[in-house]
Amino acid sequence: MSHSAFKTDKSWFKQLFTSSPDPTWIIDGNRFVECNDAAVDALGYSSREELLNVHPSKLSPPQQPDGEDSFAKAERMMATARDQGLHRFEWVHTKSDGTDLVAEVTLSIIKLGDKHVLYCVWRDVTARKNIEGKLLRQNDVLKTIIENFPGAISLFDADLRLAAHNDQFKKLFDLPDFLFEKPELDFEDIIRYNVGRGEYGPGDPEQQVAAIVARARNFQPHKIERVRPNGVALEIRGMPLSRGGFVTTYIDITERRNADERIRAMAMTDALTGLPNRLNLNEKVDQSIERAAAKEYRFALLFLDLDRFKKVNDTLGHDAGDELLTRVAAQLVAAVRETDVVARLGGDEFVVVLHDIENNSIPAEIAEGIIYRLGVPFNLTKGEAQIGTSIGIALYPEHGRTREALLRAADEAMYSAKKVGRGTWSLAGLGRTGRP
Repeated sequence: MSHSAFKTDKSWFKQLFTSSPDPTWIIDGNRFVECNDAAVDALGYSSREELLNVHPSKLSPPQQPDGEDSFAKAERMMATARDQGLHRFEWVHTKSDGTDLVAEVTLSIIKLGDKHVLYCVWRDVTARKNIEGKLLRQNDVLKTIIENFPGAISLFDADLRLAAHNDQFKKLFDLPDFLFEKPELDFEDIIRYNVGRGEYGPGDPEQQVAAIVARARNFQPHKIERVRPNGVALEIRGMPLSRGGFVTTYIDITERRNADERIRAMAMTDALTGLPNRLNLNEKVDQSIERAAAKEYRFALLFLDLDRFKKVNDTLGHDAGDELLTRVAAQLVAAVRETDVVARLGGDEFVVVLHDIENNSIPAEIAEGIIYRLGVPFNLTKGEAQIGTSIGIALYPEHGRTREALLRAADEAMYSAKKVGRGTWSLAGLGRTGRP
């Protein structure tokens, strides 16, 4: 068929109109005057006649999703199409069974015979709109979860661009607004800002940035704890995403860590005297043994048992005994060096750890000083108390290379000192004793 014949033969338009898979209509004035079978099927009616000579709003709910009256909006849409020649918009139609159909509507002006009419084509986008609605609802839920997460959260995509975060992310890390005003905020941008303000401590800035970004590109799950320069302790958990990128949560655990430290301090401290207790002493002796074995240095254990302490309890009462123990603890701390350790095992037994012993005269001198201090009468609230102490000394490594061996040697030496006559010290193994 020639081009001129194609223009004069209108059968092609009728065939195109009838066979179109999309619902297609002719609007004359403001009424549907023709439709194809696809339109009948889409709305679930039994015949075309039921759909003709009706205003578009008659096949629609009373109002559109934006709240506008369907009749008024239909009139406005048709007027826009006539004015512009072409208009595309979304419209909700009602099927014969009362359910809704969401269509993308295209109105265009065509000439049929000697008049202009509106050529109307629908494309059913209900499924797409349902998916979009579901995604929007999921997005709202996700946004709600993110914003109400008890901490900071960030999501970086496969290219390490910040894809999502909550307000806590900015607040917890004290990140400035100008970073988030960038069209795209990269992981490296944040790291560079942090490096610039010393967030990760001293070091070469470029090396710090390169190392952190390289770790991030591995997309490996991780859990770490980090203390920021401002003292805030964070628990950081990162989880890679299936298509690249990772989501990270940041929980402020400062209070929890402080509470744990307080609990540990209570568990490791003698409640009466404030000195390290037996558990704490065990750790410190083990640490001293490890250090001594690695660096070949010597240390000493002094095992103290108070003389005549029971008499104080019996004559002045247990309150006086407790007061005396706190006074003894203060005297012991004053008698040793700052690097040494004074601990209470329980009752009237104490242990002193003397670090960096160059020769045997140092523990002997300190033991004599302790004996002198504890031999001076104590003026207590309920009266005067006259006590003393017997001290056993064990040296590392001469008298043992384990905590148990050293404590046992010092304990036995202490009993040797008591047998001599109290108010003395005794060196393990050698039977050497002395008094100030």
